[in-house]
Amino acid sequence: MSDGVTSVGNGEAKGAAGDADEFLRHRPLLFGIAYRMLGSAADAEDAVQDTWLRWRGAGEEARSPRAFLAATVTRLCIDQLRSARVRREEYVGAWLPEPLVGDVDLGSEARPLREESLATAFLLMLERLSPVERAVFLLREVFEFDYGEIAGVVGKAEASCRQVLHRARGRMAAARPTAPAAAPAQALALELARRFVHACGTGDLQGLLGLLADDVVAWGDGGGFASSALRPVLGADRVSRLMLGLSGKIGAAGMELRFATVNGAPGIVVYDGEKADSVTSFELREGRIAAIYSVRNPHKLTRVPRRSELRGA
Repeated sequence: MSDGVTSVGNGEAKGAAGDADEFLRHRPLLFGIAYRMLGSAADAEDAVQDTWLRWRGAGEEARSPRAFLAATVTRLCIDQLRSARVRREEYVGAWLPEPLVGDVDLGSEARPLREESLATAFLLMLERLSPVERAVFLLREVFEFDYGEIAGVVGKAEASCRQVLHRARGRMAAARPTAPAAAPAQALALELARRFVHACGTGDLQGLLGLLADDVVAWGDGGGFASSALRPVLGADRVSRLMLGLSGKIGAAGMELRFATVNGAPGIVVYDGEKADSVTSFELREGRIAAIYSVRNPHKLTRVPRRSELRGA
């Protein structure tokens, strides 16, 4: 980091300490944008680091630090999504976002939609959008950028950004045919997770069926590196029997199950010793479990805290 001082547009000194302080102030925003864009915490961290390098070299163009940093990280993510398209098409089995286990810094302006947008179900809906649609939708709907700022980020006229947002809203609505329910209270979500674990652990088929929506879907992501169903499992009866079978295998292998905050809501981490073997999150609807998302791909579990370090949900 240079010890020199560079003049920025607002006339304030932009030295080494100023660089770092300004960047760190906006870092939660940058990671929040990048993670939602990419669905990967590791890739999001790389994008944030690249943004830092560009920020260090910025001079007069960095008149508004927030605008410059947000534009930079978003453009990096758009480029990465375009290059990752082929890799996604070749992915073995279902692709799920990398889970965030533990507390997530949403910044000082946390809002309900911002919290909901961390959920696995929301991130999967974003997969229906093109990179530019995803950027416009997130910047406007989640982070509440104005159209002028968004236009500068994606290189389109404000009118075009409004059209892009309209299309993106339509595709997101099509991905969720029913109106989204209010997010359940953390206490209720944790209670459902505990009842789910108890039913699985005791082999209570009827109790488990009572927790699942009739059209429940179970998703598994092994990425070809860990055993997992290659296709979603549909329906309460099939999902409940799958969960009971998996629970039996976990018990037989001597693994330990821990409750944790996963993408901002109660979830489950299964540990094999100190190392995470799987991370499971839920989508809830009308007091029942509508979807189960289990990530076993070890490349997506490298950031999960070790068992002895985990703070529970």
